[in-house]
Amino acid sequence: MTVGINQAPFIKSPKDLMAPPLLILRDVHLTFGGTPLLTGAELSVSEGDRICLVGRNGSGKSTLLKIAAGQVEMDKGERFFQPGRTVRYLPQDPDMSAYS
Repeated sequence: MTVGINQAPFIKSPKDLMAPPLLILRDVHLTFGGTPLLTGAELSVSEGDRICLVGRNGSGKSTLLKIAAGQVEMDKGERFFQPGRTVRYLPQDPDMSAYS
């Protein structure tokens, strides 16, 4: 089935197709303890995007998001974040002890 531009309900105008990226990660490399965790990973997120990272346990999904949030430094690669924007990161296991 082919969907034309005017048939896609989430596309309101042609400019929606060319939204500038808010975040770009390019050629990300990260090694933990001599074992490569990320090798050449890439991520681009534009306004309105919804993303889902799928992979096995220990494959680097959370680490990639921590790199995107600026919480982990990569060994090699580029990180671009749109000036004037804010990144929020909610860890998998947040410390809720203050609320008990």
